[in-house]
Amino acid sequence: MKVNHFIEKFWTDERGQSTTEYILILSVVVMVALKFKKEFGDRLTGIMDKLGGKIDKGIED
Repeated sequence: MKVNHFIEKFWTDERGQSTTEYILILSVVVMVALKFKKEFGDRLTGIMDKLGGKIDKGIED
């Protein structure tokens, strides 16, 4: 009887549930970031190169 009560209490206890959900969401975000790392890196490098060129041109003028 105590075992059944313990199992039922354990099964319905939702403490810590949000931590698990946060970990799952974070892992999905990390996987997506790793998947598109090269594309975002290349795009960011292109933007920084353009910005550097404009700054250099502005300094020369």
